[in-house]
Amino acid sequence: MHSIIKIASVLSLGLVIAVIWFSNYDRHAVEIASQEETLYGSVVLPKLRADKPVPVVIFVHGDGPISSGGYGYYHPLWQALAQAGVASLSWDKQGVGGSSGHWLEQNMTQRAEELSAAIDWISTQPKLDSQRIGVIGFSQAGWVLPTVLAQDKRVKYAIMVSTAVNWEQQGHFQTVQRLKSLGQDGEVLAQNLDYNSALDELLKQRVPYKTYQQFITQNAPQSYGGKVMSPSRYEFVINNMHVDASATLNQIQQPVLALFGDSDQVVDVQQSIDTYQSQLSGPFSYKVYENADHGLFKNEYFSGISKDSIWFGVKMNWLGADGLTEQFVDDVLRWVTTHTQLDAQGVLVDGE
Repeated sequence: MHSIIKIASVLSLGLVIAVIWFSNYDRHAVEIASQEETLYGSVVLPKLRADKPVPVVIFVHGDGPISSGGYGYYHPLWQALAQAGVASLSWDKQGVGGSSGHWLEQNMTQRAEELSAAIDWISTQPKLDSQRIGVIGFSQAGWVLPTVLAQDKRVKYAIMVSTAVNWEQQGHFQTVQRLKSLGQDGEVLAQNLDYNSALDELLKQRVPYKTYQQFITQNAPQSYGGKVMSPSRYEFVINNMHVDASATLNQIQQPVLALFGDSDQVVDVQQSIDTYQSQLSGPFSYKVYENADHGLFKNEYFSGISKDSIWFGVKMNWLGADGLTEQFVDDVLRWVTTHTQLDAQGVLVDGE
């Protein structure tokens, strides 16, 4: 959903004001130090809360230059969580909003370090309960969360939304779906997939950007399509394409919920589910929503609408939770509240 940044500036001011006015939460600006950078973000607190610290869910973005609120995507979740007395924490990715650095200069290990820094920050906040921290990660966050979950038991549970396990396999799946959507099959499809495999092998060699450009000019079939990466995007890809989350899945003891749409053209849903089921050490649940895409938007509202369009952003913010697949927000809320309950003595209840 990184393309939403292109349309955020033209969203109706009235929609933004309405979201703020009718929300049941207070949104406060925060600064989190991570490595040598400063992350600017938001902590969202329930308006009606007890004097005791409240549990918190950390939001971890997918690919692209995403703001702390996901340009409105997170607001339905924030609303539901706040209504249940749960706080949310998110931040502008590096180079977005007030955050320093640049997200294209990061690898997944550095993104995991950001998440760890956010967990450390929570432990300093008297309004947040550092014993009841959960994480929800979207798409690319599937290569961020496992590292932290395996190492940091302060995180009590996780929700994975449309996540993949192996970067290269995910890229291949997405390419296949793109080519098939163009009506390709048989020899044409095979030719383009052979080219794509050769391109991947070249990228693994970390060749100079100019060599990458020359390879495309000399070898790309006309029917392949696709975009030529910018120099910064190219560096980002060659620095991350080796990532495979399966290396740490068997070290994760916390309960994990994975949520997918059956119309996902980006992630091989069944492959992710099979891998999580076979390798995660802790409790695992999953759900696949019908007629929902990679962002868990309803096909009936968003099918055929370019994520780059102004209309997509306006429609997403206007529809709010109604634009998301049925039960998505409720399922997230149920998982969070199940794993943040306290008993009469104030001890965290085992929600497994």
